[in-house]
Order: sequence, then C-alpha cells, then structure tokens
Amino acid sequence: MSEAEALLISMAIEGPSPSFWSRSRAAEPRPLHAGLASMVATAVTHPQMWTLAIWSYGRFPYWPAILSIEALVVVVEAALIAWMARLTLARAGAVSLVANSASFLIGLWLTA
Repeated sequence: MSEAEALLISMAIEGPSPSFWSRSRAAEPRPLHAGLASMVATAVTHPQMWTLAIWSYGRFPYWPAILSIEALVVVVEAALIAWMARLTLARAGAVSLVANSASFLIGLWLTA
C-alpha cells in the first residue's frame, strides 16, 4: 500500500468514526466538526507518522514501534482536534482515540 492510499483510507475512516461515536454517545454537540477536525489532523500527522514508521521498523521490534507511534499520533491529533473543533482536550482525546483505533484496526485487517 502506498502512502497516498494509506492516507486516503485513514481519512475515510477517521472522519466518520468520531462523528458516529460522538452522535451515539451525545458526547459532543457538534459531531460533524469533530469528524472534519479528525480528518484534517490525520492529513497533518500522516506524513510524519509514515516516515517515522519506515525509519523505526528496521531499528525496533514491530509492535512496540507501531504502538508507540500510534500513541504519539493520538496525543498530537487530540491537540489539533481540540483546537480546530473547539473541544475540551479530554473530549478531543476521546475523539482522537476512537478515530485512530478504528483506522489502526481496519489497517491491520486490510494488511493481514
């Protein structure tokens, strides 16, 4: 899978998943904003994550490397989402965790 394909798939997953989650939990009065902010945050962090992943795979074991990178992405994207969607950091963190968990799990399924 190319980086561009991975980015498009990530954005396609990370936009709707927090919107649906926010609606279902009534956690956010603006679920569309959360989804759009999540997509933009993904576009911002994806190139750096991709580069870091390629660099780390030969240097560190796969699972610790990928989980550390994903944790870093969740934190950075939470800050971006909080700023863009005007959410509290806690809510933005939940949105980021939901979005990134969904794309991570679907990514594992697609590459298995």
